Amino acid sequence: MASDASRLLRRPLGAVVRLYSNRLIILVAVLGVAAIAGLSAVVFGSLRHSRLLALDAAEQSSRNLAVAVTGSVARTVQSVDVLLMATAAQWEDGDELPQAKDADEQLRRLLTFTPHIRQLAVIADNGEVLGDSGNRELTVRWDTSALFAEAQATQRPMLIGSRQQGRFLGPANPDSLHSFIPFFRRIKIAGGARSALLVAAVNPLYFKDIFSGLELQGSSRLRLWRYDGTLLVGDDGDAGYGGRDHADDVLFTDRLKHAEFGTFRQTEDDGVERITSYRATLNWPLVISVGLSQDDVLARWNQSSFPLLWPVGGLALGLLVLTVVLTRALIAHARAQAMLTLSERVLETVSNGVAISDATRPDFPLVYVNPAFESMTGYSAAEVLGRNPRFLHGDDREQIGLVEVRKALKAGHSVDAVLKNYRADGTPYWNDMTISAVHAVSGHLTHFVAIQRDITEQERNRVSLREAYARIERYSAELERFSFILAHHLQEPARHIALYAQIIGRSLEGHEDTELRTNLGYLTKAGGRLKELLRDVQLYLAMDRLAMAGGWAETEAVLDKEWVARSQAITDADLMSGALPRVQVPPRRLADLFAILIDNAILFRHPGRPLRVSITAEPPHNGFYRFRFADNGMGIPPEFLDKVFGVFERLNGREQYPGNGVGLAIARKLVETLGGSIQAQSDGNSGTTILFTLPEATE
Repeated sequence: MASDASRLLRRPLGAVVRLYSNRLIILVAVLGVAAIAGLSAVVFGSLRHSRLLALDAAEQSSRNLAVAVTGSVARTVQSVDVLLMATAAQWEDGDELPQAKDADEQLRRLLTFTPHIRQLAVIADNGEVLGDSGNRELTVRWDTSALFAEAQATQRPMLIGSRQQGRFLGPANPDSLHSFIPFFRRIKIAGGARSALLVAAVNPLYFKDIFSGLELQGSSRLRLWRYDGTLLVGDDGDAGYGGRDHADDVLFTDRLKHAEFGTFRQTEDDGVERITSYRATLNWPLVISVGLSQDDVLARWNQSSFPLLWPVGGLALGLLVLTVVLTRALIAHARAQAMLTLSERVLETVSNGVAISDATRPDFPLVYVNPAFESMTGYSAAEVLGRNPRFLHGDDREQIGLVEVRKALKAGHSVDAVLKNYRADGTPYWNDMTISAVHAVSGHLTHFVAIQRDITEQERNRVSLREAYARIERYSAELERFSFILAHHLQEPARHIALYAQIIGRSLEGHEDTELRTNLGYLTKAGGRLKELLRDVQLYLAMDRLAMAGGWAETEAVLDKEWVARSQAITDADLMSGALPRVQVPPRRLADLFAILIDNAILFRHPGRPLRVSITAEPPHNGFYRFRFADNGMGIPPEFLDKVFGVFERLNGREQYPGNGVGLAIARKLVETLGGSIQAQSDGNSGTTILFTLPEATE
């Protein structure tokens, strides 16, 4: 029926739109959209071009900065190289080494006009400090093995080490605010007999002064690197950045391998996309990189370009509003005509109550109801059109079916629901309703069609059936109560049967009729079994009436008492138990439970081994302790584990083992009345484990 309504909806809409000049609607919409698209294309094309120009200018600026900084850095490094060359010549020419005092003074004089070099030292390959412009005690503790290894591995005359923490040569000082960059040469001294390092501690702040003189914006980055990706000098925003290896950065893995200078764009670790230009020095393995933030570059472009969008946006918005108004006016008239045709078709095909809501408008107002709807609800069409159908629910807004209906309407899906509605006079009725989501040819949701059927009589029958079930439950309770009373009163005749059979038997002692005495014996036993059976039935039926709340018991005390009372006649029985908890069970009922379990363990003990019983308790879960009552008796075949908890269920003959098969059934009823559960585990040979749960004490 829902699919029929969907097809009916599509046909009237298409016909009316064609009758109401479909070409005119399309023409108005196309002209408006084309005007807006043309204006937007011109504006955004211009903005895109100016943006590209701004980025090109930023690339050129970063290249110029890289060239300028590279020249300044090269001149500084050149001065250090010249100083190291001159110093090396003095130490390599002589056959004898100068005295320590003379050597130190000579090195200090060389640093007079080089403020960017903090310290100059000559260190032999055995760690001996041959000359030092600074503190020999610190320098001699400095580990130069890595510098010697690096100098040995390369043929470059001057090498540059990684940045080290501390103001002067010496052990690393993590707490120092200063650092230095070691520039060093490997030289031959004492006529070429020994090797030494000539080390200059260069102040990195000298390079930072060069960088800071450029006055770059805060998010820009200007850095001095070694060819292996070691950061020598960065800016204030590089805190923690230089402490890691950058050999895997694209600058060193790709760019420098193809060219010694260039420009590229990259999003760095701080999430900022930068335009980076780099340039390598000609004579030393050093690289300068200048990174300008693309956001900073485009900030001025944004300031000058975005204000132009306001008048253009206003004009585009005006065109859009005009187009929408004209188009909606034409479509609204077409929809009105389509709705009239739709209503007529639905009335012809649907005999139940029908209501149609507009899914394109807020709150889904009713746009049509048929006469069957009016008859069912008592509302006229004039009273309901334009309103959301929720008024039919009265004050009963939390029905389960309404939750599903709201979800379906929100998702635009179809749904079936049974709701309790109210007629106009307040009379309640039950409504079996199918809501179908109707889509136009384009696939857009347009309407919800609700087809309704009055099932009040059916609901009344259901209520009557529920009341009948309630009466059956009452009758069942009365029957159980009658059975309890009957079992109680039948115990007296059973006792009399057994008693008088015994009296007659005593009076016939010595009588020669053996068959008569045998029959009297059978009668006596039958009376006794009947009495025991009625007693067990009464106890089983009484479990529902016994008080199971309002008391607690110490499990260990109750268990020990029952074990002593029931195992006195057995000499080879042993009970093992850990620490047992307090439970929310009346002591008498807990004693009944343990009495049943202990009697079963004793009765069905294995003839070939002493009886061993153990009981443990697991920590509480969801308010219940889980007990394990295990024995090493005969066991229960696995196929009978569920059967043993049934009433009068026996796995052995009465002649072999006494009892009526009610004990475990009583135990099950007792545990389940307390809200717990009970089950048996056994392999049929090595014993039986009874698992049961009892509530933890709350008092």
